[in-house]
Amino acid sequence: MPLYEYECRQCGRQSELLIRPGVTPECPGCQAHDLERMISGFAVSSDATRQAAYKAGSAKATQIRRDQGDAEVAYHKKHNDH
Repeated sequence: MPLYEYECRQCGRQSELLIRPGVTPECPGCQAHDLERMISGFAVSSDATRQAAYKAGSAKATQIRRDQGDAEVAYHKKHNDH
């Protein structure tokens, strides 16, 4: 059973999925079936791939911090208005 990387066209989530024969892959986030198989770069290591991985990880971490900040503001706004 091959392991593939997919990106959901609905929610943008990237996931590694173990695909059984005859099974249509499904996004673990939104359960959509509109997935794009990604090119896996696991076997390639170069300055360019390391830099790309660093930039992608940094962007994801920035988005997570932004989402956490937004959630905290919304929580305080909801609980302090009462």
